[in-house]
Amino acid sequence: MEQLPEILVMLNLTAGMDYEDVLLNKFIMGLVIIIGVGPGISMGVARKFGKEGFRIGLVSRTEEKLKGYVDQLQQEGIDASYAIADVTDEASLHQALQSLGAAAGEADMMLYNPSGFSKKEILDQDWTTIEKAIHISAGGYFHLMKLILPHYLRKNSGRLFVTGGGTALHGVADMVALSAGKAALRNIVQAFQQRVKDTGIHIAQVTVCGYVQPSDPKYNPNAIAEQFWNLYNQEVGAFEEEIIY
Repeated sequence: MEQLPEILVMLNLTAGMDYEDVLLNKFIMGLVIIIGVGPGISMGVARKFGKEGFRIGLVSRTEEKLKGYVDQLQQEGIDASYAIADVTDEASLHQALQSLGAAAGEADMMLYNPSGFSKKEILDQDWTTIEKAIHISAGGYFHLMKLILPHYLRKNSGRLFVTGGGTALHGVADMVALSAGKAALRNIVQAFQQRVKDTGIHIAQVTVCGYVQPSDPKYNPNAIAEQFWNLYNQEVGAFEEEIIY
């Protein structure tokens, strides 16, 4: 029997596998991590980058839903996997990134997508709900950047993107929790953008100012995913920091 190359032995591969395909999948294909997964923007981005040849790692709280999303992507021929995490728990988030091989700056692109949503008339809203939304939208992002940004700074490269919302620009009376969370998130993103100024790291946000639904010609997941793809392809020196869409 032909002896396997050492690198393939390390990957627990068998001699019957196509070495060229294995190397392509493991070492040439890029890795995209999407944190905060639902049927809308996150899956649109997963499909877009997956069809462009990237491996996709999904991170969210609910395993049953994650399994369903990964199954959908795999049925479409996209290499996808998942890990469970609560973004408000830094240790949980770090463990999820480790399990996806993305804890030390390995991902070519990360998208932070979670948000806390509560629709209630402002005088009936409670601060606990608003505070929770801020923890999810802004706190989770802060945890993520503290974990990963030092690795990207050492590499002097990386694309770290965020799904923002139009409620960050203008408060909405019956969605004050979402508004507060997205406004805090937008501010923290801008602070991290200052930190990476004049580096090869691209931190950007797409601020979506409409209701996302598949039938909308502008605010459908696929169209929004194209905005992230455009950001991904921008060259150093021509980085956009925010697309208000």
